[in-house]
Amino acid sequence: MEFQRVLKRKILVLDGAMGSELIAQGHDGALEMLNLHKPEVVQALHEAYLKAGADIITTNTTCADALCLGPYGLQERSYELARAGAELARSAVAKFHTSEHPRFVAGSVGPTSRNLSLANDTSAEQLAEAYATQIRGLIDGGVDMILVETVMDAENARIAIEQVRKHSESMPILLSATLSRLEGRVASGATIKKFLEQIPMSALAAVGFNCSMGAKQMEVAVQTLVAECKLPIILYPALGRQGESPSQFVKPLDRLSRAGVLNIVGGCCGTTPAHIELLARWRPRKTE
Repeated sequence: MEFQRVLKRKILVLDGAMGSELIAQGHDGALEMLNLHKPEVVQALHEAYLKAGADIITTNTTCADALCLGPYGLQERSYELARAGAELARSAVAKFHTSEHPRFVAGSVGPTSRNLSLANDTSAEQLAEAYATQIRGLIDGGVDMILVETVMDAENARIAIEQVRKHSESMPILLSATLSRLEGRVASGATIKKFLEQIPMSALAAVGFNCSMGAKQMEVAVQTLVAECKLPIILYPALGRQGESPSQFVKPLDRLSRAGVLNIVGGCCGTTPAHIELLARWRPRKTE
C-alpha cells in the first residue's frame, strides 16, 4: 500500500490534538457529534493541520464507540459518527494530496470507557461489538489505516485489532499505548515488554506511545520499545507542561528522529497546528 511505501522512505508527521483544540474553540459534550452538526469546524481543523505539513490526519472519532457514547444517549449512532468523521478527513486530504506529498487518513479508535481487564460491567463480546461498529464506519468512510490509540489495556487492544482484521485483511494498523508515571510501564501497570507480549504484533504496521507526558519524559520508554521490537515506532506526546512552546515541544522529538529511532511523529493533548508546523519543518527527510 502507498502508506507503507512512503513510511519506508521518510519520517511521517502526524497531526496534533483534536479534542483539546475543539474544546479551546468552545465546544463540549460528545465532540464526535460535530462530525454531523458542525462538519465545517472539524474539516477546518483537519485542513489547518494539513497546511501545517501533516502527512497523516486523524479522524474526530476517538470516542465514537458505543461505550463512550452511552452516557450521551448516542450509542446507536456509533457507525454514523465514525463514518462521518472518516469522510470529513478524507475530504480534507483530497484537497492536499499530491504524488509529491501524499497525505493519509488514520481512523482514530480510542480505548473506550472500559479497561476489560478491570471492568466488571462489560464483556469481551460487548467490547468487540462496540469496536466492530466503530471500525466498520471508519473503513466504510475511506480511512487509509486504523490507529488504535491511547491504549491502556492490552486486552482492549487485542480485541480492537481482531475487529479490524475481521473487516479487512490488508488495512494497516497502528497501535499507540499511553504510559504510566512509573518508568517503563504502560498505564495498566504492565511493563512494556509484558504489554508487547500480549499484543498480536504481526498484525501491526507501527507501534508506539501517545499522550502521557512530554517527549523528553518518554525517551526511556521509547528506547525500551526499540530494544523489544523491530516495527516502525510512532510517538506523539502531549505537551510536557502547560504553555510549552513549539520549539520546546519539538526538540526532543527532533533528537530522537535524527537518531533514527522514530518513524512517525506528532502531537497529542494540548498541541496545535503551530506545534505540527515546526515539527514538519524540523524533521529529517529520511530515516537513518
